[in-house]
Amino acid sequence: MLNGKKVAIVMSGGGIRGPLQVGALESLLEHGVEPDMLVGTSAGALNSGFLAAHGPTLASIPCLKGAWRSATRDVVYPGNIFTIAGRLVQGEDGLFPTEGMRRLIQSHLPEGARTFGQLKAECYLTAVDLLSRKLFVFGDFPEAPLIEGMMASSVIPVLQPPVMYASKQLVDGGVLAEVPCSVAMDRGAQIIYAINLGAGEAPSAPVKGLFNIFMRTVETWLVQGFYQDLRRADEDPLIELHHIQIGAFADLEFNDFDHIEEQFVAGKETTDLYLSNPQPREVFLAESAEAQGLEEVGGMREYVPPHLR
Repeated sequence: MLNGKKVAIVMSGGGIRGPLQVGALESLLEHGVEPDMLVGTSAGALNSGFLAAHGPTLASIPCLKGAWRSATRDVVYPGNIFTIAGRLVQGEDGLFPTEGMRRLIQSHLPEGARTFGQLKAECYLTAVDLLSRKLFVFGDFPEAPLIEGMMASSVIPVLQPPVMYASKQLVDGGVLAEVPCSVAMDRGAQIIYAINLGAGEAPSAPVKGLFNIFMRTVETWLVQGFYQDLRRADEDPLIELHHIQIGAFADLEFNDFDHIEEQFVAGKETTDLYLSNPQPREVFLAESAEAQGLEEVGGMREYVPPHLR
């Protein structure tokens, strides 16, 4: 609690760039931001689960760093072009098996932290069910197994097979909630630090090439839910939301584990810089297009769909 308000740290997806969030967490904890609640998606779910299990204090950061240092290509994405081809021929549900990733997570969780009820801070992790096409949240029920929540939230569709749990086919929560701030707001958080490794509100540079254009298209789709959460925070005078966007190492290959240490440093440096002059979002109650700052250019006007207003 800070001045009687519940503090949450919300962490986005980011895949191999998850160590950036560890550096950001180190900075936040050094500056006295100790969360009551951790919320995460994908890589952010791994960091949330580990920190909640060990305790949301600076003393736990070496444990998180140790977990990421143990993550290697052979552990998380084992095999080669021939094993990948074999999995495709056999009709497997992912290009890479997840047994190594599951063992890695389990080996870095402390004894006595097997369920959400055994954690040292509130922790909520998102996952998407491919059967119902709905978003689910782990953490509201203390008996839920932590390892299943961390795995379900972080397996990347196509690269890794879904997690079958409770008759659901679960994958990366970032499919529907890339930076799940509303999960924190719905559970009483009033001061939120959102560590976002994805797209923000600032325009990006043009992209070239079919693959990069496709990925930017997917990113545009994924970020819409985050925009909705930002709007919700803007309209609620009780919510203080700090958006910390970290764009470093954006071009890393999904299986490039050679820059873990540099990411710890970059994440910390970006967050140190933000905290030297924090700028929480301001309450925004405008109604007209002009007041909202909607862009008008070349005979076009930006349109905000009703569900994002």
